[in-house]
This record gives sequence, C-alpha cells and structure tokens, in this order.
Amino acid sequence: MLKILKEVHPYSVFYSESDNRWHTTIADNTKVNGRRPIARKNKLDLEKFLLEHYHLELTHEQLQEQDDEAKTFKEVFEIAQNKKLQYIKTPEKMISAKNTALKTDSEYRRYFAGTDFENMPINKITKNDVENICLENLRKYDLKKKAFLSMRGILKSVFDLAFSEYWISDNVYQRIIFKKFNDMLIPDTPTHKRVHSAKEFSDILKELHKKQKAQPKFSTYWALELQMIMGLRRGEIPPLCWNADIKDTYVSITKEQLTSGNGYVIVEHTKNHKERFFPITNDLQEFLIRLKAMHEKYYPDSQFLFPADTPNGCITNNAVYKVYQGICKTLGIEIIKGEIKGPHSFRRNAITEVVNSTNGNVVLASALFGNSPQVAKENYYTGANLAIAKEILDKRILVQN
Repeated sequence: MLKILKEVHPYSVFYSESDNRWHTTIADNTKVNGRRPIARKNKLDLEKFLLEHYHLELTHEQLQEQDDEAKTFKEVFEIAQNKKLQYIKTPEKMISAKNTALKTDSEYRRYFAGTDFENMPINKITKNDVENICLENLRKYDLKKKAFLSMRGILKSVFDLAFSEYWISDNVYQRIIFKKFNDMLIPDTPTHKRVHSAKEFSDILKELHKKQKAQPKFSTYWALELQMIMGLRRGEIPPLCWNADIKDTYVSITKEQLTSGNGYVIVEHTKNHKERFFPITNDLQEFLIRLKAMHEKYYPDSQFLFPADTPNGCITNNAVYKVYQGICKTLGIEIIKGEIKGPHSFRRNAITEVVNSTNGNVVLASALFGNSPQVAKENYYTGANLAIAKEILDKRILVQN
C-alpha cells in the first residue's frame, strides 16, 4: 500500500482468492460496528478510492512510488504459472500439469531471462516493447513456427492474466499483428524428411528381430517393434496389459506413463484424455503371437506386455529410446536433430501412411493415433495420391466431338 495511505488508514488491505478482489475497511458511524467493508477488483482502484476518502493528493514522488508497486513481466509470469496448478484437483492431472510447467519455465528462460523486458512493470510495457522482444528472439534464434508459438503463448498468458486482474488497462498483446514476423521464421522440415525411409524401416525391424532372438527376455526390443507397428507414443507402451488392453479384434489404449520427478508413474488416461482403439492387423496379430510365447516363458506372472525390474513392474519410456539409438548406431542411420528423428518417427510413418493411402482421411487417422484432425492434416498429410489424381484427370475430355 502507498506510504501516504499507511499513515492514515488503520485497516489492512488484502487480496481474496475467493472473489478475486482487493478488500479493506473504512470507518462508518452509520454502521452498528462503526465500520464498512470496501472491495475493488483492482488494487490501484482501491487505493484511488482511499485517497479520495481521506482527501489526499499524490505528489510526484508518491506517483513514482505507485508505479514502483506495479508487478513486473516476470512476476506476472510466475503468478500465471502458479494459477495453472492452483485449479487442478486430481493428482494424475497435476503430474501432467507440472511437466508442462517445467517445459514452459525452460522456454521462459530461453526467451526472456536476463532481458530488460522481463523486469519492466507490466503496466508500462507497450506494443512496441512486445514486438521488440519478438524481434530480438527471432534474430537470436532460428525459430520455426511451433517454437515461435510457444514464445507467443507465454506472452499471451502473462498479458491475459494482467488484464483480467486489472493490473493493466489495455492488453497490448491483442493489438499485435504477428503475421508480420512470418518471413523471419525458419520453414518447417517437410514431413517426408521426418519419417524413416522404407529401407530404414525394414532394416531397423530386421535388426530388432535379430536382437529378439539373441536376447528374447529383453522386453524393450519387443516394445520398439510394437511402436513401429502401431505408431504409439512412447508413454503409451509401458502400461499395456494382456487382459485389460489386448482384445480379440483390437488393442485399447487408455493409459500412459509419465515422468514424475526422478521416476515414472502410470496414469489412467492418454495424452489427450481420450481412450482409443487400434484394430489387430495381420502384422500386429503375428507380433502378439510371438510376444505371448516369449512372455509365457520368461514372465508368466506379469500382467504387462513389456515387464522390467522397475517400481512399476514395466519398462520405462526412456528405455525404448535407448534401444532405438543403439540400433541406429549399429545400422549407421543418422539421428538428425533438425529433422527430429527418434522413435516418434515411427508414429509419423504410421500416421502418414494411413492419411496418404486414404487420400487425406484425417478423421480416421485421428481415431487410430490420438491426434486432432487438424494436427494430422498439418503434420502428416503430404498431399493427394498422384496415381489416383492421374487416373481421374485422364478421364477428362478436353476436345469435344
């Protein structure tokens, strides 16, 4: 509270989460208890009311003091992060939210930590200031669309919160035309470069089969093959159980394994909180028969498809990646960072094949692999099937008799 008010106002000023308002009390002889509660959504509005109530005027120095009380961009970001966790009740959702918060904290450090911008009072930041921090990062880093959207997401969350809490009177973020930065973005890597070639896919699968024969008890060799067949997310593989998830005609995907601190925990939902079903194809049926034979020999008492000596009793997400790395090294397949090669590439292989072979049926792909139709269309559909297009175009009659 302003120093001038502290000298004359005997009651406390406090913020209440229950109604998102700032509260205090003033003397009022018309009330039985001689006091009257006052509340405002904005702290500055409450202080203005008190200044008028006590017939006070601010000097230049006191106005400066008032500005100094404004929260900085960094402070509002920290409040926004805490609020995202504050309204989560279930422990499982809290794990996902904390993982997301850690990622956002990392992105904040990359784009804003150590800059003058993060220490600016939120009510003093102008549209030009926001555009300049965008320019600064676009010049400093080679940002693709997704990375730039992550930075924008931080800016939006901070200014949206500040506006909703009346810490600013104008949301300058909403005034920026972000299309002006498009020519500074690095083009996305084409989908065909983010998947394994047919030969690479085949070579990896053959190498996996060799390792399964040499070390049949090593569950992760089998797990990577299932990811190649079904295009699963890595976290969806460890929780799979024989009785609960392997049905006569389909596999149900209802759980995932998440990183929690230094360990892993299985939660009763998928990434998008929707269960889905994958048909048991001929390739998948053949794999499950082989896996079941191995399982009955080495792990007859385990419910998991891929058991391991871990607290959860199954393999970890990271184990699949390590196997993938080792096989790529053996085969001389380069893991290119810019093209984001990794076990997730097999997910792209599967989704891209389904989308392209159905001439863009993103709804089917979404149902099978758990992406939204928009994501499937933007990231996996490489265009119309040219053979089908040629067949259609050849039916055109250009010269009429």
